[in-house]
Amino acid sequence: MPLKKTLISATLATAALGVGSAHALEQCQPFSVTAPMNEHRVVKVVKQGSDAPLPGDLRIGHSDLVDNNGNAVGSVEWETRVLGEDDAGQVRLASDVVLSFENGNLYARSGAYTVDKPVHSPETRTIANDQTRDVLGGSGVFEDANGKITFSMQENGDAQLNVNITCT
Repeated sequence: MPLKKTLISATLATAALGVGSAHALEQCQPFSVTAPMNEHRVVKVVKQGSDAPLPGDLRIGHSDLVDNNGNAVGSVEWETRVLGEDDAGQVRLASDVVLSFENGNLYARSGAYTVDKPVHSPETRTIANDQTRDVLGGSGVFEDANGKITFSMQENGDAQLNVNITCT
């Protein structure tokens, strides 16, 4: 196994997994982290002057990632684009996501999905429970990653990111 895939600190892996083993991140195996809905979450809405969502409007954001014990383990950045409306009047979106950790990044993308909540309010989330993003690849220990990231929304507004990946 290449050295770059095995160089990860046991502390980071244990924190990211919330369990007692560093093995999962060293082997590019599934793990979970949380993006808290707190004062460190930043969302910028870039719109075209209309109150209604228009194709091309953007939501650009950043949030810390924490483990099951609340320890900081990385960050998530995203860009969500308005594609238009579907026949039922729901807003169609697509998004790109980057999870950044000390020893590597994961890159993911969604297909088109719809929401019925306002997309111009930074206080709202534009993802639904159990929505997935396809992992396109990564860097560092995640260089050859593929799989899915599933978002599980918590009652307090936090988003749990369940990362189900393998590296080839």
